[in-house]
Amino acid sequence: MLKGVDARASSLGLKLAMSLADARAIQPNLAALEAEPGEDARALDAIAAWCERFTPVVVIDAPDGLFLDISGCGHLFGGEEKLRAQISMRLTAQGFANRAALAPTPAAAWALARYGKAPVVSADIVQTLAPLPVEALRLDEEAASLLCRVGLKTVGQLLSAPRSSFTARAGEQAMLRLDQALGRAPEALTPRRPPPPVFALRRFLEPLFSVDTILEATNTLCADVIEKLDLRGAGARRAHLHLFGVDGRDRVIEIGASRREREAKALMRLFTEKLSRAAENLDAEFGIEAARLDIIQLERIETAARTLVAVEEADASAEKISALVDVLSARLGPQRVLRPKLLDAHMPERAVAWRSALNVPPASSRQDGGKMPALQTTPPHDGVMRRPLSIFARPQPIETLATVPDGPPIRFRWRRVLREVARAEGPERISGDWLGGEPTRDYYRVEDKNGRRYWLYREGLYGETQAPRWFVHGLFA
Repeated sequence: MLKGVDARASSLGLKLAMSLADARAIQPNLAALEAEPGEDARALDAIAAWCERFTPVVVIDAPDGLFLDISGCGHLFGGEEKLRAQISMRLTAQGFANRAALAPTPAAAWALARYGKAPVVSADIVQTLAPLPVEALRLDEEAASLLCRVGLKTVGQLLSAPRSSFTARAGEQAMLRLDQALGRAPEALTPRRPPPPVFALRRFLEPLFSVDTILEATNTLCADVIEKLDLRGAGARRAHLHLFGVDGRDRVIEIGASRREREAKALMRLFTEKLSRAAENLDAEFGIEAARLDIIQLERIETAARTLVAVEEADASAEKISALVDVLSARLGPQRVLRPKLLDAHMPERAVAWRSALNVPPASSRQDGGKMPALQTTPPHDGVMRRPLSIFARPQPIETLATVPDGPPIRFRWRRVLREVARAEGPERISGDWLGGEPTRDYYRVEDKNGRRYWLYREGLYGETQAPRWFVHGLFA
């Protein structure tokens, strides 16, 4: 069976779904190749990636079609019709036979591209679609057969037919397709990549070859997206710079910010760091013909009243620290610049971990009103520190001697040194993870005769384990 025919084969009378025997009977010298659906799908995906230089919203309509949402992009190419003509011309130059059409709805564009004589919808979409056959509505075989049996062969005839007659499932499908083509019913399409909430696109009259000219174009794109972000009252957290080469390849430069940025200067500082390191890997031998800046993640900025004198602004302000984090992350990589984070865990050694310094939770999702947690610099009201300043990653075992089995030790040996306990306070009980079978811990704050203070705990309770073990977990100042 023929899965595809070119223009010459079609002019000779060959059609899709025709058996190979019938095709060879018509054309004995027919050159037939084995169909490769997987390769066709990969080629279609490559064409879709190439089309992203014209719009970020590209939808794959398998097995042989694409939908391009060019809303807001036509003015960059001299108008929507010139954009359509340029896409079609360049695909033809690359050896791909194609038909492209402009329409206000995806279904109408699909119909015109495959069955229409004009590639653009006129002022009246009904008048444009009326002479087309009903197959232009993307009907399945059952619905198309139903319409043929009742004598409806064109879209215009279907428009004038009473809807009450189409009560069967196939008839409902035909009416739905008709409403989608006319824009009366919505049609959900899934883009090849999720569309960015904010983007800016620029094409160049002459290809760009040097990093300096690329940075100049990036600066313009940053100004464009900042203007759109200001309208949304948001700042940028993650952005992708797409550089579209004349050779058809797409180079992507990614940046991330630890805080929401709403200034073009701040974004340019990060892109400069990235491009200066990636200059030798851009491989822009044939030049860059277009560039698009996508804001992948944005965060709303909550405006707050400011005082006349910001006393908290010191040399190491939050803004300066965030700027340093962004530059280091762009230069060294986001997984090499880390921040500590607290975890909801009972065991002290598991209550802290590290995360990328760029992955700071949004202000709206934190329970502290959008303020970053700060270290407690004032001592408790009774002057007694409940937690040591330094905690060992792994508790260190000790040998103890106690007056009563479940009481604090009177002396313990740690690192081969015997230490006499002068005073002790506790216990503070921390239950283990019962799912993991971890034993209960009793923590004590003890002080030896030399004034050194330790944080000790006994693992296990008497009566539950045969021989509870003791550990030193931290040291007080």
